[in-house]
Amino acid sequence: MKKGLIKFTAVLLSAIMLSGCDSGSVSSDINSTTSSGDVTTTSSGESTPTDSSDDSEELTEEQIYNNMIERSLINYGNNERLAKFFHKLENGEETTIAFLGGSITEGLTAGPEKCWAKLTYDYLCEKYPDTKINYVNAGMSGTPSILGNARLERDILSHNPDLLFVEFAVNDGTDAFYKDSYEAIVRRTLMQENNPAVVLYFTVLKSGYSAESYYMSAIGEHYDLPMISLNSALAPEFESGRMTWEKYSDDESHPNIWGHEMTRDLIVNMFNKELEKIETEGADSGYTIPENTLNSDRFMGVQLYDRDHPLENVEFISAGGFTTDIATHQHFPAGWSYKGTPSECAPMEFKFTGDTLFLLYECANSRVYGSVKITIDGKEIGSYATSANDGWNNPVAKFITTVEEGTHTVQVVPEFENDGRCYVEIIGFGIG
Repeated sequence: MKKGLIKFTAVLLSAIMLSGCDSGSVSSDINSTTSSGDVTTTSSGESTPTDSSDDSEELTEEQIYNNMIERSLINYGNNERLAKFFHKLENGEETTIAFLGGSITEGLTAGPEKCWAKLTYDYLCEKYPDTKINYVNAGMSGTPSILGNARLERDILSHNPDLLFVEFAVNDGTDAFYKDSYEAIVRRTLMQENNPAVVLYFTVLKSGYSAESYYMSAIGEHYDLPMISLNSALAPEFESGRMTWEKYSDDESHPNIWGHEMTRDLIVNMFNKELEKIETEGADSGYTIPENTLNSDRFMGVQLYDRDHPLENVEFISAGGFTTDIATHQHFPAGWSYKGTPSECAPMEFKFTGDTLFLLYECANSRVYGSVKITIDGKEIGSYATSANDGWNNPVAKFITTVEEGTHTVQVVPEFENDGRCYVEIIGFGIG
């Protein structure tokens, strides 16, 4: 390394200004721009926050803050790929940093310029002003890793990132659909030819829920990845009464401006610790992706299919009564829409070669949003509502079925109670 370690202090980081890197752009459907302590781990994957301070001590705000930062890095992981990322930054080589997650990554409440992802990028630009750094923020509100895996190729891998942060801990549930999708994101990214580094960031809800302790940290251990835990940072402060949730967030889940800045500091602390380890002990060597998945590889091949993203294993036959004249969704504009009575709509039909099918649709809390019936090879699979009480025109990925590997014919037709007029927005399919 030609430059010294990035020295962390809370005071210094709060004063960092925007980078003076050269402006530019990287194509992305989400948001892309271009510009030049102690660690506690468990074999079970449980987060075990530990407080390095004595409750009987009178701590300053700076000491409390730095203790939180120290606790957040729960696993160093193998740093061979991170060392390559730092080496490119140090040597002025064009580098890409990417972020994949839900609304916390997108920057809800803070905005695109003050979210933790952009603040992390700005920090790197400040530290390495002579390096061209590409920034890809693929955070998407209200979406879990199931949809993240379907859009991974389009929104992340197409940019060849050198480093990817993955954040889905409060959007994911605990069943196997989420578990297998999350692992697919991690494994598929690690398998890319440019050998990118992957860092897992685990957020937490006010209720204390986080998928970190259910399966995410276990996946991180299986792949020997750096892991940062917000719960490890915050929980001891809540338990001791030194801090309340409202310091971090104005709602049940999203960080406020201070929370986003703190998250940036958690990331910088990880950079510092990894760099210090690399400089004092040398970079790890011989990183290998585990031969087997921890859970399942069934979603490893899932990719987004829509009108703008054709796949070699899909033959589109007919849109039927669906129209392609209007954009279907902000982030998925190339889908298929229907408005009318179901009896007026001929089925959409296509063939795919593979074994897995997901339906991607826009979900709304509206009586006019209908259902779609799906048949595969002439067999009715089910009827799927595109409305829900918690819908807000958000994109949803619904697992339809796993079938025997081969070529299959799919038909999709809208349905509505009493044959009334209905509205359906199919924004794509996940096909594997």
